[in-house]
Amino acid sequence: MRAGVLIRLALAALTGLPAAGAQELRFGRDGNITWEGEVSGLEDVATIQPEFRPSLTPGVTEIGVAPDGRVELAHADHPRAILPVELDEGENLSSSLVANGGSIVSETSTEIDRRLLAEILQGLLTPRSTGTAFERKGDKIRGTLLTVDLGAIVGVNRLRFFPRNTLLPAPTTPFHNDFLRNFEVRVHDGLLLNEAGLPAWGTWESLLTVEDNSEPVTVVEIDPPRYLRFVRLRATTAIPFEIEKFQIFGEGFFPTGRYLSPVIDLGTPSNWGHVRWQRGVTGEEALTGLVIRTRTGSDDTPLAYNRREVGNPNAEDIPLSVDDPGEPLSRREFLRLPVDGTVADLWERGSIRDDVENWSPWSPPYPAADGLSAEGARIVSPAPRTYLQFQVEFLSRQLHSSQILESIAFEFTRPALADALVAEVFPREVEAARPTGFVYAVRAEMGRAELQGFDSFELSTQGRAERIEGVEIVGPDGTTILDHDFETQDGLADEGEAAITSFTDEGFTVRFPRITEDGTVLKVRFVNQVLAYSSDFAGRALVEGTDAFQWVEGGDAASLDEADAGWDSGITVLSPGVTGGGLIGGFSLDAPVLTPNGDGVNDRLRMTFQVLTVVGPADIEVVLLDVSGQRRATIFEHQGGNGTYTGAGLDWEGRDDRGNPLPPGLYLVQLRVEGDARSTSAVRPLGIAY
Repeated sequence: MRAGVLIRLALAALTGLPAAGAQELRFGRDGNITWEGEVSGLEDVATIQPEFRPSLTPGVTEIGVAPDGRVELAHADHPRAILPVELDEGENLSSSLVANGGSIVSETSTEIDRRLLAEILQGLLTPRSTGTAFERKGDKIRGTLLTVDLGAIVGVNRLRFFPRNTLLPAPTTPFHNDFLRNFEVRVHDGLLLNEAGLPAWGTWESLLTVEDNSEPVTVVEIDPPRYLRFVRLRATTAIPFEIEKFQIFGEGFFPTGRYLSPVIDLGTPSNWGHVRWQRGVTGEEALTGLVIRTRTGSDDTPLAYNRREVGNPNAEDIPLSVDDPGEPLSRREFLRLPVDGTVADLWERGSIRDDVENWSPWSPPYPAADGLSAEGARIVSPAPRTYLQFQVEFLSRQLHSSQILESIAFEFTRPALADALVAEVFPREVEAARPTGFVYAVRAEMGRAELQGFDSFELSTQGRAERIEGVEIVGPDGTTILDHDFETQDGLADEGEAAITSFTDEGFTVRFPRITEDGTVLKVRFVNQVLAYSSDFAGRALVEGTDAFQWVEGGDAASLDEADAGWDSGITVLSPGVTGGGLIGGFSLDAPVLTPNGDGVNDRLRMTFQVLTVVGPADIEVVLLDVSGQRRATIFEHQGGNGTYTGAGLDWEGRDDRGNPLPPGLYLVQLRVEGDARSTSAVRPLGIAY
């Protein structure tokens, strides 16, 4: 194992563990891991302090959970939460500017020695008097530039600059009258930069132009305060001047801040379930954001360190240890190597790269609506894996608004059910809104003794499946272990060796004899409709009677048909024809005439419709119109996605919005679906009679 800082409560042998239920890792409030990585109350869980590459120096690495230094881990008002650093109003940014990646330059002062100029400019930023100043008392004074890069976008509310012997007493250098008379201030928010990382030409904003300044201590108020990164002062006078200090004052939250979690070590490949978090908000929530991502790995650092041979111009990076060539090169050993080797050295430092062989890339951001729900968002990073890491990015577009992450929890089970569960569905291209028979295959890879195996499988479908036809288990040698057709085609069915244990509008679960042998293939046959251009059939294996689970990964599980190309296998089904039509796949009424007279026949109108190919929630509305197009009643209003809509909420008994019976006659039932980019409507005639 690579060297790292381990914080471990207990270490125990993990082989032979019994089937385990779901557990939870929680950071922050009421948590069992602190934001810094201290573990309590979790058996056989460790954390390793995170390694990262500073953006300004990618050839080296550092250790810590706040790579940009802009996340608060111990706020007085939020002691168990994390949030961006908030500047005190009027805090002088200049004193820490260089340490935070900032700089100050004078592009027009070419006649001064570079090293001397750099020392003078650095003196402009220090809080104490150094006895020196940036002087322009010769020729070419007009047009002199001072450009400050704050190193990050930050809230700024005031600028101040002055000569010696003014704000800071310096009787031996009585130059208090040598202040800048005429000047211009330009600013840049740091959003639009050129390839060199500097403001693009023409994108500077003129903030202030001053003629005949009479104040030795010059103050430029920025009201209201705003986010800036660059400030440029330009002299527009030929009168000699000097500046002893150039101060920039800030306030508010940093607009961005990143927390990088310790690497979580579960000691054995484990399955990750859902992530959920709790947050608070200060200021305006609509102007803030919280971006959470995960990645998983099979070793203890997501970085790969390399060495190379000294003096060989064609030397290749070698990621292996010098002391133990069978192990990866660790950060500790990497740092012992010289940056540039000499004739006395055999090896020198090579590159530092992301370890793409042992670690997954960062996941897409988890949707806030899912992460804040009771169930949480499904962790999409690959599993089973031993190690997990997450990062949190805080975003703000307003100085005094920010989100506060109070806690974040990760569901996991161990040991894993299998080394991997490779799944595919067939066919993978179908007609939309038409019942289609599918085969879903799962191949179990079982190499380690501690694996649990599984005896149930949960499949997520596109709306309620029309039928669950059967299950089949094929052994690694191709022999059939089970081939069961379900006699009961709806609801639950327990038919001895196989059972339907769950059947909902979101999917179903089937049970079968336990699968524990490497190479065994499970096949599930069902009938379903596809209602979108691209539909993923996610699934997970379960152990009945426990909370243990394991998600599948798409791939080539088995040969399911002559047209089943292995290179094209996966769990995604396409329906290209859906893009050529509207958002409504079908719309029907159970009877053409409604007779709400209490005799039990057609007293209530029932309807069914399908919503197709919408992205995100769509506005769905069913209304009753008279033949002139006048709205007479609202039957159904809902925000929803693709699916078949029927049953509860779509029954209507012939009354208007005030509860009054509508008069007999001919009416129109109109369904309207409005998506994010287009809308579709459909109309069906309806008679009302008594």
